[in-house]
Amino acid sequence: MALTEEQRERMRMNRERALEIRRKKMEEAADEAAKKKDSAKGKGIHSISGVNNNNNKRGGDDEKAVLLEEEEDVELEEFEIGVSQFVTKREAMQTYCLPDATLSICPFIERDNPRNKNWNTMKLFYRSDIRRRARERHGGILGLVEERNKRKRKQLERDLENNKDIFKRNKT
Repeated sequence: MALTEEQRERMRMNRERALEIRRKKMEEAADEAAKKKDSAKGKGIHSISGVNNNNNKRGGDDEKAVLLEEEEDVELEEFEIGVSQFVTKREAMQTYCLPDATLSICPFIERDNPRNKNWNTMKLFYRSDIRRRARERHGGILGLVEERNKRKRKQLERDLENNKDIFKRNKT
């Protein structure tokens, strides 16, 4: 079903309003973090992200913890527009092509696993930090896309090799 011009205009206005609200929240969080940074020197607080170095932050204020990266200057890929500021460990390894060792030094928060409360807690990493580290590691956005495509090709070749004889008849 095609959208009317009025609907498209309303969507555009809502998107702009949401981005403006997000920008204001980021500025407020940056100001607040700058104040906390001055008072938190030597208290085990990570100076860039405002996250405890213990890497096991839990509680209700997790969404308010924001990295101080300038979001306006960062070029986003198409799939990153309008998504959560958090990324799971699996998504960080697959989408951003980061090894487990790199993720072990990244700040994260822990949440109860939504699939089953009895399972271990999920580690949620800050998307902006993961994005920055992935682009540093792979030489920018183009290097990251190239690495992603290389991994997909390698997986396809592996699958083809494993299944090359799948339709061959066995003569018995």
